[in-house]
Amino acid sequence: MTTQSDVKTPTWSIGQRLTILSAALALGALIGLAAMGFLLIIRFFNGLWAVPIPTSIGLNLEFSMAVGLALLTAALIAGQILTFLENGRPHGGADLIAAAQSGKGPDVRAGMISTLLALVNISGGSSVGMFGPLFHFGGCLGAALSRFFKSLARGLSPDVILGSGAAAAISAVFLTPIGAAVFAHEAIARRFGGFGAGPVILASFGAYWVSKLTLGDSRLFKVDNLPPINLENAVFAVLVGLICGLISAAYIRACTEAPAWAKASGIPLRWRPLVPAALLFLLSPVFPHLLGPGLGSIDLAITGAFSIGLLLALIALKILATSTCLGFGFFGGIFAPALLLGALGGAVVDSLISSSHITSFAAIGAASCIAAVIGAPLASIIIVFELTGSYEWTVLSMLSVVVASQISRSMVGRSIFDRQLEMRGVVVHDDRPSEPVGGKPA
Repeated sequence: MTTQSDVKTPTWSIGQRLTILSAALALGALIGLAAMGFLLIIRFFNGLWAVPIPTSIGLNLEFSMAVGLALLTAALIAGQILTFLENGRPHGGADLIAAAQSGKGPDVRAGMISTLLALVNISGGSSVGMFGPLFHFGGCLGAALSRFFKSLARGLSPDVILGSGAAAAISAVFLTPIGAAVFAHEAIARRFGGFGAGPVILASFGAYWVSKLTLGDSRLFKVDNLPPINLENAVFAVLVGLICGLISAAYIRACTEAPAWAKASGIPLRWRPLVPAALLFLLSPVFPHLLGPGLGSIDLAITGAFSIGLLLALIALKILATSTCLGFGFFGGIFAPALLLGALGGAVVDSLISSSHITSFAAIGAASCIAAVIGAPLASIIIVFELTGSYEWTVLSMLSVVVASQISRSMVGRSIFDRQLEMRGVVVHDDRPSEPVGGKPA
């Protein structure tokens, strides 16, 4: 029986709640505009050095001077920026998650310097992505702007504010408002407060709305082939999950151990970015796919344009290139490389069955790798659906995502962010073991 003492009186009036939610919407719109500026700057500079992407391995030894100049310039600037960071360590997604879990605000100064570092590196061709720097930038900007939106600071806990900012930045650039909101809960806040998911959803929508009005509505990737959802394709989806789980584990291990390689090299901090810059330049004539976020290569992998020899070579080289970039200060995100690695892994399955089946398992490979790498399987499935617009592939991706996530989690932990924090001695609250019926776990 419910007594009067069991009934909780709402803390906020309707007017106060609407004020806070309106502030979250405005916060999302502002962060969305800033994130779009980040994207447009990268697009401009990438266009200055962009080179054609081959679909098979050739013996092209013609180096692009534009690529070389871009890599050298970015590496030299990055080396100087690293000196402004404590111990030369850029801040990223793991730091935002740690801040959200601790209930404290992030180091906004280090966050903005790291955002500038990522912007320089991605613009110059570093083999990294935008997702991590963007959601970290969004969270830091959200924390900074919340000081001006005093109703937000009074009404929302720091983790929800950080999650709202992160969701807004992702939603604006990738046009995935639902997936961004789910990601903010799954990977960052990991809980909702008295306002439920409202602030995160509205911040994500606000950013999506201004992005759509400004840049238009277009999907990053196009999937034309729609598969029947049957047992045969389900088996292939599980196979993709197995492959992508192993790829993700190797990728996470390499990226998290790379900083130790850099430190052991003895190379001074300001010169370290020259190492990955030189590596990328040497590989660029044959493997220009490794330059920049690689979104064009993802599209080609999904359409089945790559030979199987190139697919296998790119999987190994992308892990090497991205981990070397991250370890040696050519800082950036881990999402786009994971997306490419997953697309390549799925494309391997496509190439093996293409003679008799509808293909595009590259699309669910992309979902599988990002799910395992960022530790957000539900958000990954939704993001890939929003990116591709394919319901059929999204349903099949549920199988591959589960398999890939469990394989990777058993080998290297919940996500790359959790592993980074664990290596720093930071404990992040994870799922507690389920309690069996009739008693506690043994």
